[in-house]
Amino acid sequence: MNEFDENNVQVQNDEAQTADNVESVDGKKFVHIDKSKRIFDIVYLALCSAFMLVMWCTGYNFLPLVADILAIVAGVFIFARMLAKSNVGLYMWISYMVCICGLFVFFLIWGAESFGKNLWYNSVIVLFPVLLATLVYLADKFIAKKAALKVTCAVCAFLMVGTAIVYVFFMNLRCRPTVESLQAGHDDYLASVKNKYNTKNDSPNVLVILMDDMAYSDISAYSYLASKVNGEGGTVTDSVNATINTPNIDSIADGGIMMDNFYSASPVCSPSRFSILTGRYSSRGYLDNVVFPSDIQSNPWSPTHFLNPYQFLNNVDGILGDEITFAEVLQAAGYNTGCIGKWNLGDYGEYLPTSQGFDYFYGSYYVNDMTPYNWVEDYVDESGNFHSKEVRTHKENLDQSESTRLLTAQMLNFISSSVENDEKFLAYYTTPWPHYPIYSDNSGSGKGNTSDDTYVQCIEEFDKYLGDILNYLKNTPDPSGNGSLYDNTLVVFTSDNGPGREGVTGDMRGRKNTTFEGGMKVPMLVSYPNGGVGSGEAIATETYNYYQWENNSEPTSQENVASKVKSSVATSATTKHIDASSMNFDLFNTILSYCGITNEDGSVYLPSDRIIDGVDLTSLWNCTVPTSTRVHKKLFYLKKGKCQAVQMAVELDGTTYDFKYYDSVRTENSAFIDQVYKNYLFNLDTDPAEGYSVSKTYPEIASTLLSELKAFRKEMKTNRRGIIK
Repeated sequence: MNEFDENNVQVQNDEAQTADNVESVDGKKFVHIDKSKRIFDIVYLALCSAFMLVMWCTGYNFLPLVADILAIVAGVFIFARMLAKSNVGLYMWISYMVCICGLFVFFLIWGAESFGKNLWYNSVIVLFPVLLATLVYLADKFIAKKAALKVTCAVCAFLMVGTAIVYVFFMNLRCRPTVESLQAGHDDYLASVKNKYNTKNDSPNVLVILMDDMAYSDISAYSYLASKVNGEGGTVTDSVNATINTPNIDSIADGGIMMDNFYSASPVCSPSRFSILTGRYSSRGYLDNVVFPSDIQSNPWSPTHFLNPYQFLNNVDGILGDEITFAEVLQAAGYNTGCIGKWNLGDYGEYLPTSQGFDYFYGSYYVNDMTPYNWVEDYVDESGNFHSKEVRTHKENLDQSESTRLLTAQMLNFISSSVENDEKFLAYYTTPWPHYPIYSDNSGSGKGNTSDDTYVQCIEEFDKYLGDILNYLKNTPDPSGNGSLYDNTLVVFTSDNGPGREGVTGDMRGRKNTTFEGGMKVPMLVSYPNGGVGSGEAIATETYNYYQWENNSEPTSQENVASKVKSSVATSATTKHIDASSMNFDLFNTILSYCGITNEDGSVYLPSDRIIDGVDLTSLWNCTVPTSTRVHKKLFYLKKGKCQAVQMAVELDGTTYDFKYYDSVRTENSAFIDQVYKNYLFNLDTDPAEGYSVSKTYPEIASTLLSELKAFRKEMKTNRRGIIK
C-alpha cells in the first residue's frame, strides 16, 4: 500500500468515528448520527442524568413535570439540528431517552396505583416517544434514499417533541406520599376503640350538616337584620326582617345552643373539612389548600391535575390514610357511617370517603365548579370489597337545580335503612350549597341560575328539604323507647368557611380566602335533647322567634317546594348563646365525647401518637360552665400553610378580652391589593369588625402575641405532623 492509500484509509477511519452514515449529496456530506462530543450536549446529558437520580430518590410528584420539560427541550434541539445540520446529535438523543425512560421508571417506583396498573398505563404512554426516538436512530438502516431519510428524521424529531408535550397531559401524577407515617398509631388506636367500645343504647346518633361557603349571617337565627322586641319573658330576638328565611335550621337551636364565636380552621373548604374530621390543624396533614381532581381519564387536557403537585408538598393529594377521622372512630365503635354530598378531600385510594371511615358515600369527590363534577355511589361490602359506580355524569350535572332534592332523598334513605337495621348512625351531610355556581328549584321552575335572588332561593330550598330530615327524626320513635330519634341524635349545623361571591357576614371584615373574621367565623347550632345540650343553668336562656314554612310537615318535592311560604306567625323558641371562641376541629373531641369514647375519668379517649388540636366542648354545650369560659389558650389562623394570625385571651384592667394579632397581612381591599398591613392588633370583644388596630396602645400585648405566633410557626417547621414521640 502506497502513502496515498494509507492517508485515504486514515481519513475514512476518522470519518467513521464521527458518523454512522456518511454520504455525499450535491457536494455536501450528510451525517445521520453525529457522535461529536459537543460540550453543550454532554453537559445537558449530565444534567438530565443527575436530575433523574434526584427524581428517583426523592419521589416528589412535581419533578416529573420538570423531567418532561427537559425531554421536550432535548426534542426541540434534535429537531432544530435536523433542519439546520441535517443530523442528530447522539448525546442530545440520549438525553431525550434518559428523560422519557426515567419518567417510566419513576412512576413504577413511586406511583400510587398498583404496580400492574402503573406498568400497563406508563408502558402505553411511553411507547410512542420511545418508538419515534428509536426510528430516528435507526432510520438509515432501512431508508436508503438520502432525501427520504432527512424528511423521515425531521418528521420523527418533530413528533418526539409533540409526544413529549402530550405526555405532560396524560401523565398520572398520583404518587405515594413522602411524609413520616402515622399508620401504626392509626391502626393501634382504632383497634383499641373496637375492643373497648361498642355502640351502646345510650349512645346518640350523629347528624352533622355542613354547608359550603355559607356566611355567618345567611340564616335567619344569625341575621344581622334580626331585631330585639319585648316579650313576656323579656327581650326576644326576632328574625322577621331577615333576608333569608331558614326556620328548619333555626329550629335546631330550640332547646339547644348557638355559638356566637365559632371559627373555621381555614378560610377555604378542603383544609377546613380536614380539621373537622381529624381535630387537627390542616397543615399537620400537609393539606394547605383546595384539593383538585387528580383524575386524567375524564379530561386529560384539563390543567387541574397539575395543581395538587404544585400546591401540596410530599405527594399529598387529600386527607392522608393515616389520619384518624371521627368517622373511623365511630365506625370502629359499631356505627353505620355515611357521607352524602361533597367530599373534596381526594379522589382515589387512601383519600376516598370509604377509606376514611365511611361505610357509604353518595355525591361528588369534587367541588361543583370543577371538571369533572360527576356523582358516584361508593360502599364497602361485608367482605371488605370496594364498590363504586357513577350515578350522575358531568354532563348531567351541568344543571344542578335538582341537587338538594336528590341528596336529601339519599340522606333520608341512609338514615331510615340504619334505623331499620337497628344500627346507630353517623350521617355526614355535606351539601354543595351555597358554593358558586348556585342553582335552585325553589321557584318550582325546574331550572336554576346564578342570579342574586337564586342565592337566597338556594338556601331557602335547602332549608325546606332539611325539614324532611328533621321531621323524620322527630316523628320516628327511637328503638330505645326513650323519645324520638331526634331526642337521641346529636345534630350539628355549621359551614366550612365564610362566603365566596355572595352572602352576608354582618359587621365582620373579610370573606372567604381571608383570615379576617368574615372568612373564618361561621354559624354553629347544636341539638341533643336527651344528651344534655343546653340543659345546664350556668348559661342564661334566651328567647328567639323564627317563622315556619307553611305546610312544613308535608314531605317536600320538586312539585310543591314553591308552595311552602313563610308564615306570618312567629314560632317562639329558647336557646342558649355561647360566647367562648372555638374552632371546628373541636368537633372531633366533642363528638367522641358524646358518643362515649371516653376514659374512666370522663376525658375523651384520644390517640397517643399525635397532637389533637381540638378540645371537648361538652361542658360548654351542656351549659355547665359560664358562656365566656376560655376553652382554648390560643387559636391560630392558617391560610395556604402559613400561620397568619393568633387569637388569645388577655386580661386587661381586670377584664379578659380576646385579642387577635397579625404581624403581616395583605389587605382584602381590591383598591389597594398590593398593600400589606403590619403589626395589626384587634380587640375582638370591643371591635369585632377588626376596624381599628390597637398595637400602639397595647404594645406589650402585641409583643406577647407575636411571640406566640413565632413559636407556633417554629413548631410547624420542626414537627409539622404533630407527632408525639
